Amino acid sequence: MTASVESRRQSAVQCRAAVPGGGAAQTHGREIRAVLDDLDEQIVAMVLRRAELARRYQSVRRMSGLPATELAWENRTLGRFADRLGAKGADIARAVLSLSQLMTSGGSGHEARGAAQNGDGGKPAE
Repeated sequence: MTASVESRRQSAVQCRAAVPGGGAAQTHGREIRAVLDDLDEQIVAMVLRRAELARRYQSVRRMSGLPATELAWENRTLGRFADRLGAKGADIARAVLSLSQLMTSGGSGHEARGAAQNGDGGKPAE
C-alpha cells in the first residue's frame, strides 16, 4: 500500500470521527474516491514509464537500421488488452501505443491532454 493511500484512509477515518452522524456512506464514498485517485496516479505513472521505455526501444531499433515499430508485436499487444478487457481494451492499447511512439515532428506529446481538457476532441479551432 502506498503512503498516499494510507494517508487518505487516515484522513477519511478522521473525517468520520469529526462529523457526528456524518454519514458512513458519504465517508465511505470519499474513501473509495481517494483510492480511485491513487490508482489513476499509478496508471499515469506506469503509462509514462512504458512510453519512455518504448521510445528508447524504438530509438535502438532505428539506430540498428530497423523500423522503429514492430507491427506484429503491436498487434499482439492489442490482442492481449482485448483478451483481458474486451473491445474497449483494444482502444486502451491503441492509446497506450500511440503515447509510446517516438515524436518525429517536434510535438511535445501533450496535445491530446489539452484537447481533452478543452473538450474539443482535438479538433482545430474554426
